[in-house]
Order: sequence, then C-alpha cells, then structure tokens
Amino acid sequence: MTMLSAARPSSSPSGSSAGRGAGVAGGLRRLARVALATLAIVASAGCAAGEAKGSYKPALLPVKLEWDSSGVKVTGESSLVTPIGVFSIGAAYSLAGTADDALYVIIRNARKSPADPSVAGFDHIYKVKSGTGEFTAVVNGTAVIQIVDRQVLIDVTHGTVRTVEFRGAEAAVQERAAGIDDRWRSHWETCFYSPMALSRWAYDDSTMGSLYGLGFAWFLARLALAIVLGLVDLLLVAATFLAAVAYMFFGPTARNIVYGVEALVFVFFAFAGWAGLRLD
Repeated sequence: MTMLSAARPSSSPSGSSAGRGAGVAGGLRRLARVALATLAIVASAGCAAGEAKGSYKPALLPVKLEWDSSGVKVTGESSLVTPIGVFSIGAAYSLAGTADDALYVIIRNARKSPADPSVAGFDHIYKVKSGTGEFTAVVNGTAVIQIVDRQVLIDVTHGTVRTVEFRGAEAAVQERAAGIDDRWRSHWETCFYSPMALSRWAYDDSTMGSLYGLGFAWFLARLALAIVLGLVDLLLVAATFLAAVAYMFFGPTARNIVYGVEALVFVFFAFAGWAGLRLD
C-alpha cells in the first residue's frame, strides 16, 4: 500500500522578502498616519490656546499733528488742516461754530514765556476737516480723548504729548489673535511707570530768563535734581523693560514673577548695604 504524504510547500526566498517588504511599507504608512494625526491635534490645540480679543480697526484720518519744542508740525494730508492762530492763554477770543465735517483742535502749552513771564502760555488752534460723524483724538498712538462739540483741547505743557491723530468713533470690530506687539503696548498702557518720568517731572527751563538771575539759579537746581532722578529712572526703566519682555512672551504671570524677583533683589541689596554700614 502506497502511502501518499502531502508535501509541505517550501517558501521561496523571493516570496519571503516580498512579504517583509509589504509589511515594512504598511508599517510606514501607519506611522505616517499617526504622525499626521498628532500634528493635527497639536495644531488645533495651539490654535485653541492662542489668545483672541476684539480689537478696533482704526479709521484714522490721513493727517497727524506733531508737537516738539519748536511748535506744531502737520504731517500727512496738510490740506485738511487750517491754522487759526496762536493766542495767549486767557486772552479773549471766540471760535466760530464749525460745520458738521470739521473740528477745532486746541494745543495748549502753559509754559511761561522767558521773554514775557506775565504770559501764562499759548493756545495753538487748528481747524481740521474731518468729515461727518463723531471723532476721538488719539494721543501718542494710545490715549483716547473724546471730542465734545467738535472741539478738543490737548495739553502739551509737560512734554508727554508728541503726536495727535483722529479716529472715527464708530470703528469696525474685527476678531484677531493677540500678537506680541499687542502685549507690548498693553504692558506700557497699564504700567505704573512711564520711562524717564521722574527726570521729566523735575526738569523745567521756563524760568531761565526771569527774576533777574534767580530764575536761572532755580533752573540749575531743577537740572541737578533731574540728573539725580535720571539715575533712578534708568533703574526703573531696566526693571519695567524686563517685566515687559516677560509679559510679551509669557503673559502676566511671568511679568509678576519678574517684578517679585526684582523687589527681592532690591530688598537684599538694601539690607546688605544697611548691614555694611552698621558693621563699619
């Protein structure tokens, strides 16, 4: 009796390598799908974590008033601005009623004139053709002053005002992600300190030519005080700048940490100085 045995098929090397190749290709495809899914999750999480805020898209007039020690300079569409005149503060003058498409801008410098100390300062008055609608004055790009009865008064006595622009009160709101520049501006708008504020407060040269030399002596005293306070200003500028950088990149918590560390460093050095004086 003949026994028939089923011969086990032998696998060829070429078939085995083809199977391994197909398996590797399938694995790569699965790995690619996993990687793409991971990237999608990370991207969506990043978008969800991004800070969004409603911000005004300013409808600015194409003209700007700039103030410096030499006076007022008009940049942009100067044809929109008509100089009315320069008047002593307190002098009797009246402004004619403006049309609905214009407004008066009064730039007041209350520093006394060295040539005539009896003059309390001057009002520089301009008429700006704005178009119809309500407008606000934007000072230094941040501070907003409401315009009432088509007139606005900008005080430049202390030198903090540099530019004045005009924006429509009804501005379209658009949704956008808050960027680094928004955080930078937000920090300085809410900061307790303005750079070099102490030395600017101390410095005043309006008395140089008054009181037969006593005004100049008072100027020298104010100048010396401004120099001393300027050193304090430099420390405060460095401290607030580091806090601004921390807030710009990492948010309010990082800014508060920077302020806290700076306060601890100040207390440490103050205590060390006090202890050194006691030991001496």
